[in-house]
Order: sequence, then C-alpha cells, then structure tokens
Amino acid sequence: MQRTSADGVTVLWQAAPSPGPLTAVLSFGTGLRDETAPTLGAAHLVEALVTTHLGRRPHEFTSSVEEEATHFVVKGTPEEVTGFLHTVCSALRDLPTPYMEHATRLLGLHPPRTCDHRGAEPLSARYGPHGLGLVLHHDPDMYTRLTPDAVRTHAAAHFTRGNAVLALDGPPPAGLTLPLPDGPRPDRPAPRPRAGVPGTWQHRLVDTVSLLLTSRAHEPAAVAACHVLSRRVEHLTHDTRGISDGVTLHRFLRDRLTLDRVLVLRPADGHAEEAADILWNETLNLARRGPTRQELDAFGEHARAELRCHDGHCGHDRWMSLQRALESEHFGIPYHDPGTLLAQHAAVTPQDGRRPPATRPHRRRPRRAAPGLSPARHPPRHPPAQLHLLARPR
Repeated sequence: MQRTSADGVTVLWQAAPSPGPLTAVLSFGTGLRDETAPTLGAAHLVEALVTTHLGRRPHEFTSSVEEEATHFVVKGTPEEVTGFLHTVCSALRDLPTPYMEHATRLLGLHPPRTCDHRGAEPLSARYGPHGLGLVLHHDPDMYTRLTPDAVRTHAAAHFTRGNAVLALDGPPPAGLTLPLPDGPRPDRPAPRPRAGVPGTWQHRLVDTVSLLLTSRAHEPAAVAACHVLSRRVEHLTHDTRGISDGVTLHRFLRDRLTLDRVLVLRPADGHAEEAADILWNETLNLARRGPTRQELDAFGEHARAELRCHDGHCGHDRWMSLQRALESEHFGIPYHDPGTLLAQHAAVTPQDGRRPPATRPHRRRPRRAAPGLSPARHPPRHPPAQLHLLARPR
C-alpha cells in the first residue's frame, strides 16, 4: 500500500498488475450516522447536488452514501479521473444549491438504499433515534424539509479536506488537484445504547427476525461465529423447512474498536416465532459448544474465497485492500493485509467461540434474557460480545 498526499488530502494507492483504466474513490468519513433528526437526508442531498452538477460524462462514475462514509467513484483515463475529481471537489467547495429542487425531486422518485434496511431495526432498538439508530428513520419526504443553508452547513462541517481520503488502483495521475474546503475531521462520539437494551429479546411490529452481536472490530472469532451461525440458521429455516429466505449479515462500525454485526432473516407469514426460536437456540448452542472443526474449515474456505488472489494480482482483492485502508484511515481501525487476515482466520479454534459475558443479562417482561456468547459465569479477559434479538409477536 503506497501513501502520499494531494492538496492536503491523504492519497492511498496500489499499482494494478496490468495497464487499463484508472479507478479512483474520493471518500469522506461521514454518512447517515453523522446526521441528526433535523438534518436527516443531508448527506444524500449533498451527494445528489454534486452528481447533478457533474451531468453526463463519457466515462464511468457513481456515488454512494453509507452509514459511516460517502464515496464518489470514477473510472477512466488519467485525464478523465483528474477532471472528475476536480469538479467534485469544486462543487463541494461551493455547493450548487440552485439544483436543490431538481435533486430533491429525483431523490423522491428514486430513494437511495444505503443498506438493507432489514438490518436497521435492531440498531434503532439498541440506540434509539441517534447515530446508527437513525438508519431506520430515513424516508423520501425528509429531503423536502432541508433548506439550502442546512445542507451547506452540513457539507462545510463534513465534506472537507481533513475528512477526505483518495484511493487509487494506480499511481496518482499528473495534474491531480483536490480543491476541497478546509476543515478538520469532525469528532464522532460513539452512540450510546439505550439503558437495559443489550442482552435482550424484544417483540416488535417488524417483518424480520434480527440478531445483533457486538464485538471488537478485529476479532476473527466473531467473524467465524457469525459465519457459522448464519449457515446453521439458513440451513434450518431455508434449506430444510422453507420458512424464510436466506440469512443476510450486516456490519456497522460503532467506534474504532467496536463493531455491531446484524444477522437478519425474513420469515414467511405465520412462521416468525418458529424462525426466532431457531435463531435463538442455534445462538445458544454455538455459545455453549462452539463451532465444529468442519464448520471452521468451511469458514476458512469462505474467507479464502473472499480474500482470493491475496498475492495482489487480482482486482477484487486489490479493491478489498483499498477499502480496508480507507476504513483504517477514516476511523483509526488497524489495517491488516489479506495474508494477515487469512492467518488470523486460520488460527480460530472451537474454544474461541465460547467467550463469557461480563455481566448478567437484563430481564424484563415480555423480553427474554439473552446471554453473551457463553453461559460461563467468570468475567472475561476481553470485551464481551452482546446479543440483541428482535422478533415479531405472535
């Protein structure tokens, strides 16, 4: 991984193994979680104003707003890439608010999907309408409530050179300029869970069954446990009984040391309680007994497929490395190359999935208590995993 800077913006790049179009991602460490109730939709509106200003271009480009970050992506010749990036930065420096009506109308017609919102329910239950909990509250009508001044203020605070990172799959092109507005990386406090929520089973009027697991950001055992649990539950609910679709797994960064992982399945009508019971019982079985050696071997094969070509000669792997480097630069998460990650995954043992909780879970009716990853009663040597299960009532 190479590192340099341009106009005060950190630039990360890896050389492509063969010549071809240059791809660049201008990334900002801001997303949905940095909004508040009055500014819901501001990041999407900033993105829409910039892309509307860009108009049609002869090369590929796209943009996205996620929970933690906003990206502007371009693929083309070095000249096309530098022109695109200069235009994006100039638009962020002087936001084209005359396009507000047009951009708002487009967002209303084609509401953006930042993530599978089936993963947003437990975040809202855990954090309320703050930080990550805001993901659930996005709707097409929110854009019309934003004023030009509110959008300009949001952009000035979050879309700055101090909060930007540029990633390239080749050396920075000649003539690269990034005339972003000055500004530091804004402070991002970790969201605070609602009191009494972690370690609970809740019934809500939702159309999914969701399990939220909190762990350290770099914890190979948690990655393995989520993979094994999702495969077990999918086998029982989808492959064997046909009562739900496949399990989806969503990953959310709480802070630089902590991740929330959400396992979600959508049960068929009348089978929500059955699906929730399967998810719950399989979670407890995994906590008590750990994964089998065969399951860990299957996880290792899955990890190698995800991190394939870890010799650096595969475009898929190269961009996975750049994405991890972007995340590390934005949020201070330690960066690990694919070889290191594979070695960490291979070192996971069945006993690693049996970590005890630090505190006794809360019990409230009609909630059922949820332990951590193990029924052991002794305090852990590491931060505990915490569970939070949502299911539809009967």
